[in-house]
Amino acid sequence: MTKVYIKELNIISFGKFENKNIKFDKGFNLVFGKNESGKSTLANFVEGLLYGFDEGKSKRNFSYKKEAYKPIASYKYAGWGIFNKDGIDFKVLRNFDDGSYSLVNLTSGEEVESKVSNLNFPGEYILDIDYAIYKNYVSSFQNQISDSNASKKLIEKLANKDIDYDFSINKSLQILDKEYNRLGSSRAYTKPYLKTKTEIEELEEDLYEIRLLKKNYIKDFKRLDSNKEKIREYQDKYNKLKTLTSSFKSYRATSNYRDYKKWTDELYRLNEKLADYQDVQGLNDEYFDNLEENLNSIRKTDENLLKYLLFALLVICIILGFLLNKYFYLGALLILFVFLVVNKNSKNEIGLSELNQYNKKKSRYLRYKNLLKEKEKIEEVLSILKKQDIKDEGLDIDDEDFEDFDIGKSENDLDNLRLMIDRTNKEIQIDEKNLVSIEEKIKNEVDLVDRINYLKKKLDAISKKKTAIKLAKETINEISEENKGDYSKLNFRLNNIIREVSKNSYESIGLDDNLNPEIVTIEGYKLSLDQLSKGFIDQLYFALKLSLNEEVFSKIFMVYDDAFINYDLERLRNALFFLLDASTFRQVIYFSCHTRELEVFKSEGININFINMEDV
Repeated sequence: MTKVYIKELNIISFGKFENKNIKFDKGFNLVFGKNESGKSTLANFVEGLLYGFDEGKSKRNFSYKKEAYKPIASYKYAGWGIFNKDGIDFKVLRNFDDGSYSLVNLTSGEEVESKVSNLNFPGEYILDIDYAIYKNYVSSFQNQISDSNASKKLIEKLANKDIDYDFSINKSLQILDKEYNRLGSSRAYTKPYLKTKTEIEELEEDLYEIRLLKKNYIKDFKRLDSNKEKIREYQDKYNKLKTLTSSFKSYRATSNYRDYKKWTDELYRLNEKLADYQDVQGLNDEYFDNLEENLNSIRKTDENLLKYLLFALLVICIILGFLLNKYFYLGALLILFVFLVVNKNSKNEIGLSELNQYNKKKSRYLRYKNLLKEKEKIEEVLSILKKQDIKDEGLDIDDEDFEDFDIGKSENDLDNLRLMIDRTNKEIQIDEKNLVSIEEKIKNEVDLVDRINYLKKKLDAISKKKTAIKLAKETINEISEENKGDYSKLNFRLNNIIREVSKNSYESIGLDDNLNPEIVTIEGYKLSLDQLSKGFIDQLYFALKLSLNEEVFSKIFMVYDDAFINYDLERLRNALFFLLDASTFRQVIYFSCHTRELEVFKSEGININFINMEDV
């Protein structure tokens, strides 16, 4: 079993103590101090180092004990102690203000890892027991309960189920339960059992798919070959048609060049012709309309003037004819006639000359205008030709080769072939990707089968282990039930201690199946707890605790604080001798406010480690 003893306590500031250091022996240590000298303070300092002041709770809360020992004159509230566990020294440093601690292995120099929120960890790690067991078994304080009902509760508390006498069995069951839970069940998805089972099912599905893929592999491969052949055919058609289309475009570009050159020459000749019509450049249709209108107006004016003049002359001639002779009248008429004829001819000649000039000029203007229209058409043709391919290359192509060639249909066919090539290429890519994936899966078939076989063996091992754990738990529970209530060894120790300490005559003192005390007098009467004296209850408490400690914690230190204050000298002497025997195997730290204990040891010549609190 684990052996633990206290080597040294160093109080930085705790209660009334400040900067105090106390060292202990492995055996019996008697700590003497008068009332209010700090004995209980020292005992509680040990408890505080190991478990904090939260009464075994894993989280911080209000503690009267913590407040009671908070220093008044110092801002520090801390201390440390060195505990030896199986030959290895551990240093526990505790800040009592916030409960924080550090646990250091002094042999290796490394700090022991722990969960910060577990304030009880140092005690649990060093002593392998929780706070409740420490409080009830390892440390012992003066019992100040006086009424019988309270005495009964005290003994029941020592014997209740919170005190785990069969802790080794329960620990074994806990380990088995922990391992069983770690393996998991059919509903624990993250645990090994179901996780392995699920993986097997998934892998078997993959294996089934692979075997289906193997059947379709040949069919998919044939489709791939067929598509590749289609690609070759489409590509061949595409290349030929593209070459023919390119040739046609080259031919068309060369033809365009010839047309362009022809119309350029024609434009040059036309410009030379237009240069001869400089006299009509800048004229327009409106000009000739105005000119024609002016000619018509002049002609009408002349005709009207002639009429008026003729009429006037005629009137004059008539008047003169009456006044003069008739021969003069006839002569005047003759002269008037000759004048009219001559004037008319002269007017006709003048009008004809102007009309000829007008017609000639307008004719030149109309030819000039037609030449301009022709020039515009040629320039439009040249503009269209400039936007098309024009190549001055000599191609050995017969015009008859492209007489029926439809460039629109050709380009549409090229687009369709390109779409078919792209679509078929995509199908090929998909097929190739699928085939590669299939090949990878097929290639992994052997590994998959091996993995499934491995997992099945693993699952079988887990199942067997779960079955073994169930069987082990059943066996342990059966043994536990068989041994339940078998406290013969404990009862033997209890009777020996009670007989030596109390000197009372009882037929038997023992424990029932529920650790309830059973006391039978010599006369055969069973005594209830109410019938026991306070002194005997103290003795029974000491005997029960010492028996349990020797049976369960044979090598863990024990702390007593004025535990025998109600004992007479003889009973005190007997109790001390039992503790002295116990100190052979474990450390005993005994606090007392009396000198009786020291006098007993001195009278017997027994050397112990005596610590006077006044010297600390």
